[in-house]
Amino acid sequence: MSKNDEYLANAAECQRMARFTRNESEKRTWLEMAESWLRLIHPSQSSELADRFDALEQHGARELRSRTEH
Repeated sequence: MSKNDEYLANAAECQRMARFTRNESEKRTWLEMAESWLRLIHPSQSSELADRFDALEQHGARELRSRTEH
């Protein structure tokens, strides 16, 4: 597993945790952590990984994408 794949997996796990928490403060923290993992992805591969992350995202919360696109 490459570092970028690891970062993507960690971001997806943070997103999953955000979906399951009921506390809004904790949800924001999980989503911020996911964004932090995504920022570590090497730019040359970010579009490919972003496509894969979008596919994962279709199964859960859509908040992360809107927050990372702004």
